[in-house]
Amino acid sequence: MIEVALDYLAVGIDPARTAICLQSHLPALAELSMLYLNFVTVARLERNPTIKDEIRARGFGRDIPVGFLCYPAAQAADITAFKATIVPVGEDQAPLIEQTNEIVRRINATAGRAVLPEARAIIPKSGRLTGIDGKAKMSKSGGNAIALSASSEQITSAVKAMFTDPNHLRVEDSGCIEGNVVFTYLDAFDQD
Repeated sequence: MIEVALDYLAVGIDPARTAICLQSHLPALAELSMLYLNFVTVARLERNPTIKDEIRARGFGRDIPVGFLCYPAAQAADITAFKATIVPVGEDQAPLIEQTNEIVRRINATAGRAVLPEARAIIPKSGRLTGIDGKAKMSKSGGNAIALSASSEQITSAVKAMFTDPNHLRVEDSGCIEGNVVFTYLDAFDQD
């Protein structure tokens, strides 16, 4: 928990302008999530591209856990509870922000006035970073990420283990920059 807050501060999130809280200590967020489920259909949740990708990646098929399917409503609660108008997300999360705005519009229409503001996704120019293993997106749960709090040794070890070019088998073989995880990270973090 403290590590996450430290990461937020390290990347420049200003606690004077941003609410940083421990979600599990705010039962109102769960209650708000339940309320929001009345403003979205199961069919709409299943059509969300982010959710569809995760369902496919996890091999759920039609055996989708309800709690998993409700994630967009929970994220909408996290965003709207603090009246956030700007949400930094990866490109793959943009559909969840749009779904949040759909819920906001429905609530505002039901209330007959603007009770909640819509949010805008801020997506980094580098887009989604591939995991250091070259598979899928970088993810803490996937074990293929470099933590912001990683030591120099951990970063060096992760970079040395990165998936590179499968066709570059010998030193004399020409390499390919496109699709090479190392170059993707260089583009994201060191434009020089």
